[in-house]
Amino acid sequence: MLHAKHFTIDDEVAIIGSSNMDMRSFSLNMEISVLLHGSEVLAALFAVQDGYRKNSREVMLQQWLARPLGERALDNLARLTSMLQ
Repeated sequence: MLHAKHFTIDDEVAIIGSSNMDMRSFSLNMEISVLLHGSEVLAALFAVQDGYRKNSREVMLQQWLARPLGERALDNLARLTSMLQ
């Protein structure tokens, strides 16, 4: 899974990063975002985004809940240790 955020403004400005718009993300979690501008940069961003969409698949809730026990255990372990990584 890809967990990244970006938003664009008027096809001229984009903000890309991992942070949520709250103080916890900016200070405690040490997350960061970058501000980009220019139509050429945004065109490249849109091309990457289109590639992600083309190479992805939708996961339905029933499929997610039916994952094998080992996969769920690894996901939960990764979640528990995420602050240590």
